[in-house]
Amino acid sequence: MSLRDQISNMSPREQKLLTLLAVVFGGMLVIGVPAYMYMGLMTARDNNDEVRAVLRRMDTANELLSLRRAQRQALEKRYSRPAPPLGSFIESAARANGLEVPEATDRSPVERKGYSERSTVVKLRKIGLRPLVKMLEKIERSRHPLSVTKLTIKKRPTPPDNYDVELVVTAYDKASAKAGDKDKKDKKGGKTKAGSTKGQRL
Repeated sequence: MSLRDQISNMSPREQKLLTLLAVVFGGMLVIGVPAYMYMGLMTARDNNDEVRAVLRRMDTANELLSLRRAQRQALEKRYSRPAPPLGSFIESAARANGLEVPEATDRSPVERKGYSERSTVVKLRKIGLRPLVKMLEKIERSRHPLSVTKLTIKKRPTPPDNYDVELVVTAYDKASAKAGDKDKKDKKGGKTKAGSTKGQRL
């Protein structure tokens, strides 16, 4: 018996139910398939957006790493050049801009981790702002590892462009490997000496 004969032998109620089922199934095919495809496209687009976001973050991270690497290399290159004696360097920068250094005092070096600081206090009297700025630019733009760490400017009553200035210039000297080895040997020698003394007391 063919499918047509089977449908013909059904009751009107069964035929209506079968028709309704066919309509529902057809509607599901017409609506469901495009909806499924649309959802698949949306998911693929979201995945693509996530991939693009990850790639952008990777590019940003690479740029930051490159920038930090360049900054570190520039800093290492700058530290590779020892700073000159600060007194003569500051005096040279001052004279290049028509200034005299009546007073300069060197401070005791301060040891830091991996480097040491040398500072010189300089006092200038009765100077104008323009030559002062030029002198500071010359100091800051030098290729040596140094900077102006303190600046005090006091206005004098007369004439208009007349100031007393006190500034502190600090140089940063990188600790050498030989110095570190020497410190280690000194510490080791001190321990050995202490141990031998202790043994003699016993």
